[in-house]
Amino acid sequence: MSKTHTDYYGTHMKFTEFPKFGVLSSVKVVTTGINIAGPFGGSLMSEMGAQVVQIEHPKQPCTTRGYYGYAQDHRNGFSVALNTHCKRGKKVFKKILEWADIWIESGRPGTYAKLGLTDEYIWENVNKKLSIVHVSGYGQYGPDRNKASYDVSGQAMGGYMYLNGESPTSPPLKVNPYLSDYATALNACICGLSLMTHARETGEGDSVDISQYETMFRLLGGYPADWFNRGYPAPGEPVQCRTGNISDQAAGFSFYDCKDGGTIFIGCVGAGNIKRGYPLFGLPAPGTTDPDIYENMGGCLISLPVGQRVEAAIKKFCAARTVEEVETLLTKHGIPNQRAYGPDDILNDPQYAAREDIITWVDSVFGKMKGIGIVNKFKKNPGKIVAPAPTLGEHNIEIFKELGFSDEFIDKMYAAGEFAGMDPRETAKWGHFKEWNFFWRDDQAEKLRL
Repeated sequence: MSKTHTDYYGTHMKFTEFPKFGVLSSVKVVTTGINIAGPFGGSLMSEMGAQVVQIEHPKQPCTTRGYYGYAQDHRNGFSVALNTHCKRGKKVFKKILEWADIWIESGRPGTYAKLGLTDEYIWENVNKKLSIVHVSGYGQYGPDRNKASYDVSGQAMGGYMYLNGESPTSPPLKVNPYLSDYATALNACICGLSLMTHARETGEGDSVDISQYETMFRLLGGYPADWFNRGYPAPGEPVQCRTGNISDQAAGFSFYDCKDGGTIFIGCVGAGNIKRGYPLFGLPAPGTTDPDIYENMGGCLISLPVGQRVEAAIKKFCAARTVEEVETLLTKHGIPNQRAYGPDDILNDPQYAAREDIITWVDSVFGKMKGIGIVNKFKKNPGKIVAPAPTLGEHNIEIFKELGFSDEFIDKMYAAGEFAGMDPRETAKWGHFKEWNFFWRDDQAEKLRL
């Protein structure tokens, strides 16, 4: 049976004592599934005050538990490890759905329908106002609906990888880390809250079918309209948009190398930026001596001769200066720029510090650790981190009791292996944290008696 954390690092957050805070303090969410694309949508809501329960199978914990990502991305959450396929487990699951406003599920398409838990059954027999978000790699219908999927699957099929590469003749390139997963989770969060808004207005629930590949496809901007109306490269031909850190369209809108080996983004497009920026780069002011650089010029294509002149001037300007010198000068003149940050830059940057983007908290497994804080700054109802990420099944017993199940019912479930849990020590052993060098201090393993 799941233990509390009183003998370990973090503070156990009781289900009945979740504090009221944030803009989503009236929202209750349940997520079923593993990895990022579905569950992280609930995690985002929990940082805004929603009470979120993640349900995992007792024998198949979320695979992100084996790394730091779970400790950071599941703070404020509650964990139930429940076999929803058995009779008693299904009964408990229905009670949790009855409790919830939003259900985000990311199982294989049709998984819950096979259990008799179709959207229609749930609305008619369990919770008529429930907002249901189905998350999958390829959608709930179509010839690929049963195809297995990971993050890169969405990037690959959605066309995002096609856009990216080091050069027009290089292969397609994926974007780190897990862009398709995180974008899909954001999509799930938006759709779940939209459905709930509608349900609160009408009294009726609805569902949405979200796929990873379509989420990425929707983020391609104007490229599909260009491809499907003007044409696109045949197989084996160069893909012109694969230009690495150089814009494939606009002059003066790329990363540029400086004399100290650093690189910096410069966005000198738009009439105001060009008016202030071009003279800095040794180019004529718009509307003065050069007919190609005309009054109120807003930008130019990098493929045109004037675009190549602009690129050459900016490259020369940066090659003669350090990153810091370029950044200081362009910032002074209001030209958008940003050097590429690494971990040390992020950790020591005063902007990050002023907005408390990096915080320290106590995780129940890893102990004191640093990571991402609350990034959306609500004025009247700020988001908060009020509890560490839960261990597997940490809240089984108290949630079951809160839903009205008796000790006898719970004991029978436990004896039958229909739910389970791990305390912090068991979590570390299961994830091989000591053997795989996930701990960065000796006391972390020692406190867990490893």
